[in-house]
Amino acid sequence: MVDYYNRKRPRIQDVENTKRRRTLPLWIIVVVIALLSFVGGLVVNEYLKKESDTIATGAARWKNTFLTTVLGRTPHFYYLDVEKNGEDERLTLDSVFSLSYRDEFVIKNVSSDSLLERKISVDVEGAGDTNDLRSLLKGVELVDRVIENIQKQHTQNYNITVRYKDAIIASIPIDVAIQPQDWFRLARKTGDTTSQIEYLERALDMKKDDINTRKMLAKLYLSSGNVTKGISAYEAVLRQSPNDLGALSELSTLYMKKGRYERAIQLYRRIIRVDPKNDAAYANIAYAYAHRKNYTRAIANYEASLKLNPDNTEVHYNLADAYEQAGKTSAAIPHYEYVLKKMPGDKNVIGALADAYFKVKDYDEAIRLYREIIKRDPKNASVYANIGLAAGAKGEWKREIANYKKAVSLDPKDPVIHFNLAVAYEKQKQYSEAAREYEKVVSLKPDDADAIARLADHYMRTKSYTKAIDFYKKTIKNDPKNADVYAHLGFAYGKIKKYTKAADNYEKALKYGLKNNQVHYDLAYAYDKIGKDDRAVSEYEKYAAKNPTIEVLTIIADYHTRKKNYNKALAAYRRMIKLQPAQAELYASLAYTYALQGNYDRAIANYKKSLSLDSEDDTAYLNLAVAYEKKGMYKDALRAYTNAYQLNPDSDMAARKIPEMRIKMLRKKHNE
Repeated sequence: MVDYYNRKRPRIQDVENTKRRRTLPLWIIVVVIALLSFVGGLVVNEYLKKESDTIATGAARWKNTFLTTVLGRTPHFYYLDVEKNGEDERLTLDSVFSLSYRDEFVIKNVSSDSLLERKISVDVEGAGDTNDLRSLLKGVELVDRVIENIQKQHTQNYNITVRYKDAIIASIPIDVAIQPQDWFRLARKTGDTTSQIEYLERALDMKKDDINTRKMLAKLYLSSGNVTKGISAYEAVLRQSPNDLGALSELSTLYMKKGRYERAIQLYRRIIRVDPKNDAAYANIAYAYAHRKNYTRAIANYEASLKLNPDNTEVHYNLADAYEQAGKTSAAIPHYEYVLKKMPGDKNVIGALADAYFKVKDYDEAIRLYREIIKRDPKNASVYANIGLAAGAKGEWKREIANYKKAVSLDPKDPVIHFNLAVAYEKQKQYSEAAREYEKVVSLKPDDADAIARLADHYMRTKSYTKAIDFYKKTIKNDPKNADVYAHLGFAYGKIKKYTKAADNYEKALKYGLKNNQVHYDLAYAYDKIGKDDRAVSEYEKYAAKNPTIEVLTIIADYHTRKKNYNKALAAYRRMIKLQPAQAELYASLAYTYALQGNYDRAIANYKKSLSLDSEDDTAYLNLAVAYEKKGMYKDALRAYTNAYQLNPDSDMAARKIPEMRIKMLRKKHNE
């Protein structure tokens, strides 16, 4: 425990010594100030050397340095010394620091009021570390950062920031120059097509006349599946450089793939103007014309291509095909032969040549070549079928059927082979066998219109009308406006006495343009059966207009007679008389109609004509007598009644009229 009471009090001398010790730091301060004055003088001199400042400016900067260093005040910033690409550059607060991706730079020195850069740091935003003073930096870092911001649609400015402790004493903006090469560089780095397209599009925006960029973009568009943009890019290249062979070639190929053959032909013509010996361009023009079915021009251009390159087997083959399509198969054969020599044993070429020989009806040579294919491919059903066709064309029906059967055994599910076998059977009138094969065709291919139609005809031919109707209905589903099929349906329904349905189908046959006159007759008959007399006669008249017959004209005349349309009935009889001018009963019918009309003079004249052709017709004499009686010519009437009675003593009317006429004659004489 400290004994405060017993402690000694200090002496006066000790107190004075203590005071001296407390005032000692003031001397130290004075010494420091002196030293600082000396150093400050050196610094001022250094500034004056570097800046050529005035004495007043140097004094002010010395003062600021003193205040910063001694009293800790925030210093003033004057400039940065930067070395960029080996050259020095000084940046002040009014400066802008320009950078591109090729630049490398170092901030060598910071000029401020802080001595020896104490507590000074420099941050190049977007690059380097927290303090970039005297660190080697690359412009590409900032360029990539700016590009990243552009892609994100984010705007950000970058600066060189100078700090004293935590206080910012300077901020110098950085101008980052984005050049087309930057986008190219990024495009080369990435393997993503979408990104590559984006980078190159931006590069092209900056340098719109860059043909190479457009070409690269065109290829990228195509690889990404955007054919439309690819075409547009190549078209832009050609607007700048019309004779660019690369763009012409690529673009013409694209138009060919798109089926725009006219435009493709135009481009290939331009290629030929630039490169007159380009045989491929001629071949492609020919190919385009062939697709447009202009085989004459296709042939001409294939031939032009072969003049430049006679050994091109593909062009020989395509030329042969063009000749065939143009109907010049004989001219095609030498080119197929040439290709076969170059490609011996090729089944496709042998087949094409065999088909060509078949077309020119050299069936033996065709069969020989088909046999060559079978040697290489003994299970080729199609080739056996082709041999069957060739044999059939030669009239060798047994060989034809045998090869079709072989083809069917190899490929029983091919409806075409079954169909051809059915046709072969049909040609030999083996209808049951034919029907069996047609049935197989329909089972394999239910919508095969030809097989269905032939089955319908088969069942019609064999009078299996109900089955025929079923198949004709199927045909109508495939071809709802087939007038012939409606006519067949009408006929089949008529045969099973379904006259209403028969009439309906005949009407449709005529509606869809059938010009068969028989349909008018068949429709008239159906109308007649269902009691539609007016419609029946209308159709009979249409039939008779082109094909007048006694039968039809009689029906027409009888109808109009019943309807008291005597003039139409008379017209019908006159047409019948033109057909058979020596037919007595026709004149009698004409006379009878005149009598119904009240024209007894013409009735008498035609009865006489009838009797002149057939004097044994008692009915004609009887009707002639009636006409005479109507005219009051009783003596003539008596003679006619007498003739009728003599020919037919059983005629009550004649027997009764003879005495009646005598009485009428006496009365007439008495009255006179």
